[in-house]
Amino acid sequence: MDKYTQSIPSINKDRPKSKFTTFKRTLNEHKMSYLFILPSILLMLTVMVAPLIHSFSLSFFKWNGYSEAEFVGVSNYIKLFTDDRFWNAVVNNLKYIFLFATITVVLGFLFSIAIDRRLVGWRIYKFVFFIPVMLITAVISALFAQVFEPNFGILNTFLRTIGLEEYTQLWLGNPNLTVYSIIAVAIWQITGWTMLLFLSSVEGIPTEIHDAATLDGVSEWQRIIYITLPMVKRMAYVIIMLQIINSLKTFDLIWVMTQGGPNYASDVLGTILYRTAFSEQNFGYASAISVSMTIIVMIICSYYIKLSKLSKIDG
Repeated sequence: MDKYTQSIPSINKDRPKSKFTTFKRTLNEHKMSYLFILPSILLMLTVMVAPLIHSFSLSFFKWNGYSEAEFVGVSNYIKLFTDDRFWNAVVNNLKYIFLFATITVVLGFLFSIAIDRRLVGWRIYKFVFFIPVMLITAVISALFAQVFEPNFGILNTFLRTIGLEEYTQLWLGNPNLTVYSIIAVAIWQITGWTMLLFLSSVEGIPTEIHDAATLDGVSEWQRIIYITLPMVKRMAYVIIMLQIINSLKTFDLIWVMTQGGPNYASDVLGTILYRTAFSEQNFGYASAISVSMTIIVMIICSYYIKLSKLSKIDG
């Protein structure tokens, strides 16, 4: 009996602790830290979670913003999944994700390498590439609306000047080109931002590593592939994640340049949501779009985090 009694503490000690016990202990250890972030959490609940809950409840109603709301059940969602404009907007957002996120990340990384290796004129590159990031999106949209103007715009005028008139296009008036034209403007605007983020990681690589690589006769491409890329992968995953989110919530650039036209060809989820709510005054259907948009963002981001193992990166 004494042996049994003496063995109880060791059994309890070896027994794995429950998740609740671990959470409670963590909460006690860091309660002051949680107290400091409590205002931010309350603010987030007020400006994000509460409107989202309200949008979800409103998505089951038909409401024009001023008369009495009419309960319609899941009719808004049924209409959503049979709406060609909605699916066209989803496809355009996916194009935005693939082209915008990929190209800005690749160019930003290459520009950061060029600046870090101190190529001729690197100080000018660093300044020029970052100028578009500081400009207001509405200004950029108005500027490129004139650049893409078919008759007197800079782009078509330049093509005519160098004898390539057959390549002049209705850049914002052709349904097959308008999305790609807008994506090109977005890439021009944001690449400097990704460059700056990459540069902060690239310049943080210890010089001893580069010195050792130089002594071993490592070429520049080998240095990029086997040294730089592995050491900036954490930053790369984060930047890709941010660019995916930016692609899904894009609105202002498209709205100022085309308002989703021509014939809804450049619509994305943000523009169709805005038009449905404030032009058509169909707030119930707009709420269904916003809920679906939130779900799409969560699914894509969750899948990316799982695919890239972002939460488990060890550096």
